[in-house]
Amino acid sequence: MKNSGMGWRLYNDRAKIAAQFGILAALLCLWVVMPAAAQYTQPPASAASQTPGSTSAGENDQLKPTYPGEPLNKPPVEAKIGPVALRVYGTVLLNISLSDSDEVGQDIPLWPFPSSTPITLSDGTVRRAGSIHDTIFTARQSVFGVVLNPATPSDNGWNTSALVEMDFFGVRPADTNLPEDRVLNQPRLRKAYFQLQKGHFKLVAGQDDIIISPLNPVSLSHVAVPLGYTNGNLFGWLPQVRADISHDWGKTSALFQIGVLRPAFGDPHLGDVPASGVSIDSSSGLGERASQPFYQSRMAISHPMHGSPFTLGVAGHYGQERIGAARTIDSWAFTFDYRIPIFSKLFLRGEGYLGSNLVPFGGGIVQGVAAVAAPPPAPANTFNLFHKIGDGGGWSELTFIATQRNIFYLGYTEDDPVHHELLPGTTKSRNAMAWFSYFRKLTPGTTIAVEYSNWLFQTTGFTGNVPSTRGAGGRGNVLNIALAYQF
Repeated sequence: MKNSGMGWRLYNDRAKIAAQFGILAALLCLWVVMPAAAQYTQPPASAASQTPGSTSAGENDQLKPTYPGEPLNKPPVEAKIGPVALRVYGTVLLNISLSDSDEVGQDIPLWPFPSSTPITLSDGTVRRAGSIHDTIFTARQSVFGVVLNPATPSDNGWNTSALVEMDFFGVRPADTNLPEDRVLNQPRLRKAYFQLQKGHFKLVAGQDDIIISPLNPVSLSHVAVPLGYTNGNLFGWLPQVRADISHDWGKTSALFQIGVLRPAFGDPHLGDVPASGVSIDSSSGLGERASQPFYQSRMAISHPMHGSPFTLGVAGHYGQERIGAARTIDSWAFTFDYRIPIFSKLFLRGEGYLGSNLVPFGGGIVQGVAAVAAPPPAPANTFNLFHKIGDGGGWSELTFIATQRNIFYLGYTEDDPVHHELLPGTTKSRNAMAWFSYFRKLTPGTTIAVEYSNWLFQTTGFTGNVPSTRGAGGRGNVLNIALAYQF
């Protein structure tokens, strides 16, 4: 165990140094390339583009929304109003979820409670979490948004676009006279950004997806957060400033992205969470107190294969949080993503990562730093032992397009924190899930999807502060039926 810990720390230090050098190199590359990129006037016919379409200048400069589940394949709801083209879009979504155990997250399962956890019912009787069966109906994962594009895009100049997207997964009202509190939810901001684009160069400012994790499994069961969040799929919507530079070599295209993001850690174990019910923070977060942003960059290359793009990307992340007057803890990650067409109707896609202190993105099963509370007379909510939690995980999804209306998915995802770096209070040691889903297009804008998922969750037991035995674990089976109308 001791040698394993020393080896991981050595690897951790080297990887951190490599990440820092990579970020510096990326910044230098941006400084050199950005002025030249702005001179390009013909945007690329990039196979790396997430939204297929014409390769003309006007089409490629148009900002387009993304949709949960299968892509929308009908004309958009759009009108030209003065100098802009206004597009309204959304997904009206009903989820019906059936589970055979008590799930953390309920309508968006994140992991099952350990099966032996006692659940006390209203009459005082007790059942194990593993024998609780829940039936949930919810529409709060519905999404709506607006996109503004120039009514007449410039072929040679700068084009400005903007997007604002919300859902209804916000906090619930607290009213003892309103029994329907669970289904009356407030709107929540998902994305809000604008972009300046000229040819191969794009500057994005606002709240958008993190750079290091550009893909998500296709799912209508998890829209408020993507499928795999907390168990192998890094995710976040963070305020940022990002530059995208693309280039073509014949049929091959490349994309380079670099940006700075808000350093929001939000580690619940360290108490780094905002006060509930208020709109103004009375204290800053531990990441903000480090006085520097998150640094992220990604490079991807794409080439046509079997009629669709083969894409491979690699990315890096680095940040810090301040836990003491002269003490900070690093956060770093190396990630990769891929899309591999096996033949025209079958392709594999997914992501993987290695890193440490990845709680900002749900990594480590929402565990970034393990810490032991300081004994009295130390002040409350302070710690005297810290372990940065290393983490590795990823997901893969196989897609089979049987027909234009019938599509099947099969996938697996897992998050596996480094066990010997856990401490009491941060005991989650494994979170894995396999799923199978079927999507049926009823009309161009209407979809029914059935998704079955099998969950495995494990904790670690301790002798003192040393992981020693396997702790409580949980299993769960969830069936989700989704009905969606998209416009």
